Amino acid sequence: MITRPYRYLSSLITLLVLCLAFGSMTETQAEEERQDLRSEAFSRIAAAAASFRTISSDFVQEKHSSMLKDPLLSSGRFVYEKPDRLYWEIVKPSPAGFVVTGVKARRWEGDARKTETFDVRKEPVARAIVEQVFAWSRADFAWLEKRYRITVTEDRPTALRLTPLSSQEKKYISHLIITFSRDWSHVSSVDISEKGGDYVRIRFFHTLLDEPLPGNLFTP
Repeated sequence: MITRPYRYLSSLITLLVLCLAFGSMTETQAEEERQDLRSEAFSRIAAAAASFRTISSDFVQEKHSSMLKDPLLSSGRFVYEKPDRLYWEIVKPSPAGFVVTGVKARRWEGDARKTETFDVRKEPVARAIVEQVFAWSRADFAWLEKRYRITVTEDRPTALRLTPLSSQEKKYISHLIITFSRDWSHVSSVDISEKGGDYVRIRFFHTLLDEPLPGNLFTP
């Protein structure tokens, strides 16, 4: 004859096992849903990126710092042409910019007629900007996933959270949030959160796809 305490203990163990199994199943299902959502987002972004050859956009950059009451603002324009041409220009407050064709580039500060040539591979800041713009314009998720853990934070419009994998980048960057337009054709904003709590926000607008470009725009 089974005593009451034993029956109670047996029921409690059974309930605990069922709860653990249910919890594990729920966690697995949640992870599968996250993976499905991410795969769907990647597919939509890649399909949109494959549909155009050139993209141009105005942008406003906001630098938010705990040391400053108001954010530092700058504005400019960028143009990208597949596979490896980029024009990045800051118009305000101080004119500056650079043009990239492959690994060859030129830059200027103040007067755009007075330029300096350089090799992108030897310039860490320019290289970082170029690689990021190229990666997102091409939807090169293979390149991105080697450098970041990527999760979907919003479905529509799609927003991706990128957490650095590199120990070097982790020293300075907490994470990035990349938000896309509702049709996934281009990035609408980038938020770069630094370790200390400061952050940079870049908002893109007046974005155009496959518009005619000046013939000498990318002259290295």
